[in-house]
Amino acid sequence: MRRVVLTLAMRASGAMPTQAQTYYHYECKDGASFEVGFYPQTKAAFLQFDGKSMQLPRRFSFTSRRFSKDGTVFRMRKGGMATIKRAGKTSVDCQVK
Repeated sequence: MRRVVLTLAMRASGAMPTQAQTYYHYECKDGASFEVGFYPQTKAAFLQFDGKSMQLPRRFSFTSRRFSKDGTVFRMRKGGMATIKRAGKTSVDCQVK
């Protein structure tokens, strides 16, 4: 009962907790590795690789979740597989670890 009252009070005050972000660490067969974060309030992927952080907006794709900006393209496929293209280099066979 106490929990129900507390939950109702939080909803009435607008103090509901925000949704958590999701992070993934990828390692690729060519030795590349990078981090990807997703926040529920945005439609973008936040990448960290090669000492840089980037926000990549989501783009339309039939076959994967695709994010890109300024020549950097990140694609997520089912089963935890991904591909990243940046500065003319493409890392394929990247797997969530």
